[in-house]
Amino acid sequence: MIWKATHQSAVVALALVAGLAVPAQHSKPHGSKHSLAREAAVQRCTDEYEARVAAAHAPNSPTGKARMRTMHAAAEIKKACVARAPK
Repeated sequence: MIWKATHQSAVVALALVAGLAVPAQHSKPHGSKHSLAREAAVQRCTDEYEARVAAAHAPNSPTGKARMRTMHAAAEIKKACVARAPK
């Protein structure tokens, strides 16, 4: 009697797992939505931005408002660069 109830529970659990696994197999792959050219252009923009930020934080670079303006300009340049990137 106990074996029968356990067996039924196991069968039901396997059926549920199999039912959930089938839709997962048929889902489309989640690849990149952007072209390789866009990804390369955005990566180049990011690299340039990071170089500007590193230069703004260099030991002998300006501080205070001058650094803030430099960081803001770097962000605006990156934003414009990404906007120019191919779609």
